[in-house]
Order: sequence, then structure tokens, then C-alpha cells
Amino acid sequence: MQKIFGYVRESTMQQAMHGYNIEEQKRVIEDYCKYHFKDYELEIFVEKGKSATSMNRPELQNLLDKARKAKANKVIFHSLDRLTRDIADLYWLINYFDKHQIELVSVMESFDLTSAIGRSHVYNSGVYAQLESERTSERTIRAIKQAVIEKKYPFSHAPLGYDKIDKKLYPSKDENQIKIVKYIFDTFAENRHNYREVRNEVKKRFDYKMDDQAIVKTLRRRLYTGTMEYRGVVVEDYCEPLIDQKTFDEANENSKIVKRPYRRAMYLFQNLVMCADCDSRMSHTCGTGRHKKVYEYYRCKVCGHRASQDMILEKKAYQLQGLANEYYRDNSGYKEKRKQIALMRKNQKKLVEMQKGQGIDVETFYELFLNYENEINALSKELDNIERKELYFDDLEKSLQKEIIHKYVKLIKVHFKNQGYKITVELIRK
Repeated sequence: MQKIFGYVRESTMQQAMHGYNIEEQKRVIEDYCKYHFKDYELEIFVEKGKSATSMNRPELQNLLDKARKAKANKVIFHSLDRLTRDIADLYWLINYFDKHQIELVSVMESFDLTSAIGRSHVYNSGVYAQLESERTSERTIRAIKQAVIEKKYPFSHAPLGYDKIDKKLYPSKDENQIKIVKYIFDTFAENRHNYREVRNEVKKRFDYKMDDQAIVKTLRRRLYTGTMEYRGVVVEDYCEPLIDQKTFDEANENSKIVKRPYRRAMYLFQNLVMCADCDSRMSHTCGTGRHKKVYEYYRCKVCGHRASQDMILEKKAYQLQGLANEYYRDNSGYKEKRKQIALMRKNQKKLVEMQKGQGIDVETFYELFLNYENEINALSKELDNIERKELYFDDLEKSLQKEIIHKYVKLIKVHFKNQGYKITVELIRK
């Protein structure tokens, strides 16, 4: 039985009304499967309200994960622009599915990914899809700029403290909203600038929940002084101000010395760390120090021992750097190029044996032999370039560091009984 996954997406109501609605896409995929396959199992992933210019789509990520784990045979979608409108993402997706031996099928477009020509057609289609997306974005920006110049509010939701009536902004009829905005600005203008206190006080006084990022966004919004800014367009007297310019400037100046809301913890070794004293998995936790710096830890619930993530990174820095280089080689076609060189050397030997045994034409022999030699030299130069380049583990994004670690590391054992921590890392070798 073939395992088939479908993917459907609509990002706007206009798309839903003009032939890209979810039900229509599902029907097309289901009909395609009924016509082309006899014994199959179909699961369709539905994505609503997400743009194809980003890979940050919950159902797409769910599809990628499930298709890999279930060893799916095919992934089917209505058309290429339903999957992605970014050429870089398209290239990554094709390589990802090819790596896991999953066939991509577009119902409305016929293409063959097994050949270079077929791939070029797909990439060309991807370029046009991205171009269409970028042109649409440019038209949207122009329309928003024109609306701002005309003192119309072009966005669907009015900011806190305002109501949107006939495309214009007016002070909100809900007085609590206006009081919240004024309280935030007054508090920071008077240098009473603790995000946690402001957040808690807003909840207590006005029964309104805000996170730190929402407070920062409110402080930076010049609209509250009556001036609208959008991509270089500045329009004064755009709406009735809620805050005077002096209060706005003082609040923003004082808020600059406040540390921005701290980052979320990133557990690079999640589910990999084990306490060697009792052979128990260590759970992850975090704490905050001065200036809201986040510190990640791994704790043994049996022994009570704790190891910091920074300590593990420091002690295993050399090995992690090696993993980064290995990751770069694996994703640069290093092994494939070495295999190609070995195959060409083998073909050269066969060619020499044929020339000795069958006496093929000397001119033909040298032509074929030199062709192989030229290709070997070209591949060798590429290998040299790959070997010279290094990925520095410490400079990588945390998400990529975690990806590298989980690709190669099977287990990290932490020994606590000895003086100092002795950490051993077992690598996965495929």
C-alpha cells in the first residue's frame, strides 16, 4: 500500500473565492489519487491563513516530519505555488524529499524531478511564483502608502486606544484602552520602567493582559502622537493624539536603558543528556541571572545533580566544532564528489585494460582518458575548496547548532562522582 500525503493551502479570503479554496484543492488531490492509484492511504494536511513565502507554517512542518517518519511514497499538491513561492525554499524542499526518496507531485503541472531538465523546469516555475509574490507585495505596499497619505488606516485591526471607523482612526470608546496607553507612557516617562511591574499593574488595574513585546511595541508606536509612519512615509495630524510629543520622547529614551525582554531558553542537548551515576535521563530547565540572561541546565531527578549547558559546550567545544565541519561536508556533496572521483579512476583503469586487450584506437583512448582526468581535476578542486572552508560552531544560530547536535550525537553522559565533570559524547555514525 502506498503512503501518500497531500498538502493544501490558502492564505487569503480572495484566494478562497477565486479557485484556491481548501475544498477545491482537496477534491483535485483526491480525484488524482483515485485515477492513478489502486491501493493507497491518503492523509491531507490543511494550511489556512499562511503565506507561501515562508517555511514557518505549522502544517508544512508537520508534513515534513510525518512524511519522513512514515517513509511516504508521494507528496501531492494542487500546484507549485501552493507549496512555496520562494525559490530558495523550493530548492531545499526538492532536496529534502529527494533525500528521503519521496516523490513530489503537482496535479496541475507535469514535471519530472529525476532529470536535470525536469528540475530546471521546476526551478523556472518557482522563479515565476516568487516573482508573482514579490510583485503582489510591492503593489500592496504601494496601496498602503497611498492610503496613509490619504489619512486612511489601511490595516484590519486598530491599535490599542483607537477605533477604526470608515477607514479612519478615532480615540476608542473604551476609555480603559486609552488609560492603558497613557499609563504605559507615563510610567516610562517618569523612569519607573520595570516591564514586569508594568505588565502586572496593567492586568491588576485594567484587567488587560499584555506581554513584554506588546509593551515595547506600544512604546515605539509614534501614531500615539498623531503622526503616522510607514516605510518612509510620514504624515502629521493623521489622527487625534493620545500622548504629547514630550512624553513620547521621554518614555522611549528611558526605555532604551531597560534590557529588552529576555530570550527564550534553547536546549541544545534536549533528551540527550544522561546521568552516568544512576543511568537516568536528565530533564532540562533554566534560570535567569543578571540582566535577564537565560542559563540552561540539565538536572537528574534521581540524584539531584545539575549540569549547565554552557559547561557542556565548553568541555566539548573541539568535538562540536568537528561536527559542524562534518555537517558542512555532508551538505556540500563532499562524499558524493569523492565517490564520483573513485568511479572515474575505476573507469580509467578499465579503459587501460580495454586498450591493452582489445586494442582500441589510440586517439579515442586518449580522448576518453583525458576527459575522465579533466573531470577528476575539476572535482578535486571542489573538494579542496570544501576542505578549506569551516563552519565555526560558536558563530552559528542556536537552531542550527541544535540541528547539528541532534543529527550526530546519540548520547551525552555526565559523570559527577569524579572531581570536576567528565563528559563523554557518543556520536551517531551512519
